[in-house]
Amino acid sequence: MAYAVRRAERESCPLWLINAVHEIVPVGPMLPLISGEPLVDVGHQLLAEAKEVVEDLSNGTVPVRLQVALGPAIDLLVAAAERARLVVLGHRSTSMLERMFSGSTTFGVVSRAVCPVVSVPHDWVQEADAHRVVAAVDGSRCSADVLEHAFAVAEERDARLEIVHCWRLDPFYSYLVDEWSVQEEWGIQARGIIDGLVDAAAHDHPDVPFELHLEYANIPDTLVRHSAGADLMVMGRHGHGALGSRMISAVLGSVTRAVLQHARCPVEVVPPRPPMEASREPAVTAQAQASPSDSPLSPPVAAEPLGGLSTGGTSS
Repeated sequence: MAYAVRRAERESCPLWLINAVHEIVPVGPMLPLISGEPLVDVGHQLLAEAKEVVEDLSNGTVPVRLQVALGPAIDLLVAAAERARLVVLGHRSTSMLERMFSGSTTFGVVSRAVCPVVSVPHDWVQEADAHRVVAAVDGSRCSADVLEHAFAVAEERDARLEIVHCWRLDPFYSYLVDEWSVQEEWGIQARGIIDGLVDAAAHDHPDVPFELHLEYANIPDTLVRHSAGADLMVMGRHGHGALGSRMISAVLGSVTRAVLQHARCPVEVVPPRPPMEASREPAVTAQAQASPSDSPLSPPVAAEPLGGLSTGGTSS
């Protein structure tokens, strides 16, 4: 919530706090299942307390919307993302066994959301801005979107932008080829591709200082290392998860999963741009003007009292 409040203050927008409630919850092996109705009451209480925290953090300057609903957290938050400019989630470190059986809300929402998603590590505390934003790019088609977004964020924060591109030959192949020649050839090709992408993105943000790091090294380890001490890391997402929320963790790329799991600063994942961006804008505008009942999860309209009937999301 502290991170979300600061972003809302910077962008002069309200906060939409969501609590997702599972329809049936087992509370113990010898106890009956608890239905959703009493849990919704608990959700309202949790959001009322969260609203007080937001008001304290923002000195009452950030408007707050509250919503609680029954249903899977991933589905509800993905639906909410269609009407948001950003989704902010807290990320708890869990064991691999827990992730296999329970899944991860963060991984699921990141895989399917149509707007950027920020994952805030559970132990991350920012005492003051470091004025340093890191962008992770791989040279693919989505790198241009990542760089444009990262430059805009850095400009908004008056921060320096560090652009990181790394790659390393699989150790299996390093025994079969001359790794030094491969590294040299990669450096030449990567420099040409990344320089072109960076120059295009920097053109619209001439006041943002930036530096480019090309590293022949393990990708997840390198990105996690660069995340230390940064205000934010921006990275992209390839394609859309299509197997449903329970299988999303298998769809999200291994590098993205590793960085989300181990990064030392908040990580903002930028979704791929739709193939026909121009034709999508009128649809988004029309959707925003539709009634709340048009979506499984809709923000309360301005006339509704805060804390009215709501739907819910949880951090992962």
